[in-house]
Amino acid sequence: MSLRVLTEEQIEQFIDKGYVHIKGAFSREAALEAQSFLWSKLEEKAGVVREDPSTWREPMVNIRENYRSAAFDVCNSPKFADAVEDLTGVDRTIHRFVAGETADDKLPGWGWWPVNFFVGKGEPWFVPTNGWHWDGIHFRHYVDSPDQGLLCLCLFSDIAPHGGGTLVVEGSHKTVARHLTEFPDGVEIGEGIRSLHAEHPYFAKLTGRDGEQLSPEERNAYFMEQTYIEADGTQLRVLETTGEAGDVILCHPFLVHAASPNHSGKVRFMCNRTSPLKERISLQREGSDGYSPLERSIRASVNINTEGSR
Repeated sequence: MSLRVLTEEQIEQFIDKGYVHIKGAFSREAALEAQSFLWSKLEEKAGVVREDPSTWREPMVNIRENYRSAAFDVCNSPKFADAVEDLTGVDRTIHRFVAGETADDKLPGWGWWPVNFFVGKGEPWFVPTNGWHWDGIHFRHYVDSPDQGLLCLCLFSDIAPHGGGTLVVEGSHKTVARHLTEFPDGVEIGEGIRSLHAEHPYFAKLTGRDGEQLSPEERNAYFMEQTYIEADGTQLRVLETTGEAGDVILCHPFLVHAASPNHSGKVRFMCNRTSPLKERISLQREGSDGYSPLERSIRASVNINTEGSR
């Protein structure tokens, strides 16, 4: 498979850990111009004024809209689109949105926007118990569902450590893939997440369902400084994502993640995008050369070898 943006090392990281960081997926200038547009919407909808922190009263303000503007359109860059296809396979996503290559009326909007001002202010920064999930409320989940494609975390502000970056559980895409094979008729996402949290000892502890009370310091040490190793060798560890405006973190559709506290004093702007596929993820292709890294990661997780047998 010919790669256009990612390296072989990044492909292997995606397969093993479930994500890869694309620096400068679109221009910083476009990201910051789009951020200025979002500030205008915050003032219009919530009375939040950029130059007046006294108006920043809520820890999180959700803008539940998608937007199109020249700055947002430029963010549909060839580098972003090529990186997605390095993982999904060329011409396998429903749309390849690239400014200048795609008709303006077909470019998508960007949203929704959970604008994190100061979630967790006044408390110790720690790995939360709430909010752990994989994405996809709009479809029934199978191990080969095409609806999500990838989860794309798109950054429109710089995000430093403890700055509200999305927390991800490295390696969790493997656990979720195996979990989904237990539902051959598919599962609604809420039921699937609840059953994983109830059945799996690591996720029971992560979500506080095991009944053990850990201090913030103990939680951070257990989940971020130690690695939980499953019987098959899958390694699970919580990672805090960081980056700069214009970066995109491409995540496996099964990667478990959650919001985090923002103690940076700076407002975090980001949104999630999907890359839905034209067809169901193929775990049984003719020959082994046509498998995308996304397909390879799931095949390895559910123990399908190159000949297609379990």
